[in-house]
Amino acid sequence: MDGFLLVDKEKNITSFGVCNKLKKKFNINKCGHNGTLDPNTTGLMICAIGKATKLLKLINEHDKEYIARIAFGCDSSTLDFDGDIKYYDFNPSMDKIKEGLEYLKGVETQIPPMVSNVKVNGKRLREYQNKNIDVNVQARNVKLYGYEILGDLIKVDNHYELDVRVFVSKGYYVRALARDLGQYLGTKAILHELRRTKINNYMVNNAKRIDYINYNDVISIFDFFDLPKVEVNDYIAKLVKNGITLDDRQTRINGVFYVTNNYDIIAIYEEVEPLKYKPILIL
Repeated sequence: MDGFLLVDKEKNITSFGVCNKLKKKFNINKCGHNGTLDPNTTGLMICAIGKATKLLKLINEHDKEYIARIAFGCDSSTLDFDGDIKYYDFNPSMDKIKEGLEYLKGVETQIPPMVSNVKVNGKRLREYQNKNIDVNVQARNVKLYGYEILGDLIKVDNHYELDVRVFVSKGYYVRALARDLGQYLGTKAILHELRRTKINNYMVNNAKRIDYINYNDVISIFDFFDLPKVEVNDYIAKLVKNGITLDDRQTRINGVFYVTNNYDIIAIYEEVEPLKYKPILIL
């Protein structure tokens, strides 16, 4: 039971809760995930089980795609409908919304929302917010690569909402996008719905809800990662199994690779400094 599962997370469960359910379902001790989704956020989670948990950091670097329903003329402390909502008179213009999204596409930094798990001085931002403590939050380097507006503005009670598909880098907060778009428009904006639809080349359409996942859905480590292979002799293979550092005498690859002996994969190594390689996982 070493590999990955594509989970279509439902509402009202935490990402931690998803991993706990998978542990019970498969009677395993180790299960991790590629990035937290809030309880009311749905969509794709890549969960690692067994030895594959050591490889999650390779997935965390991937770009992601979301479908967000943004509510204009609304504000809350959580930047979504889980908080106490305040409403403001605002009639959005589609042209101005597009202008705002284009502007944000050109901005390569973002201030994380106060409800996030980003740490400042050893504490998560949500901890500061819960205690009403002011803290200086630094902008982080992230990117909105692109967007697609899905349909027309929808009037919901006393405000307007719009569905937008966004393509973003690692570490990008879509609720912060809503916040910043609202500021650009001279109002407030928050998320009403959020669904993660893609991580790298993996689509939510290929994922399953927890209740329907079974052993046949486990993707092996080798099928999940298409990495270059470095063949070593029997002597080096014994050293690799003890975690030896490799160097340019074995390879000059940049990045991550499989180590093979007699064409069998025995380890996964990463470059830790130029032409120096250490194991992530020994099989």
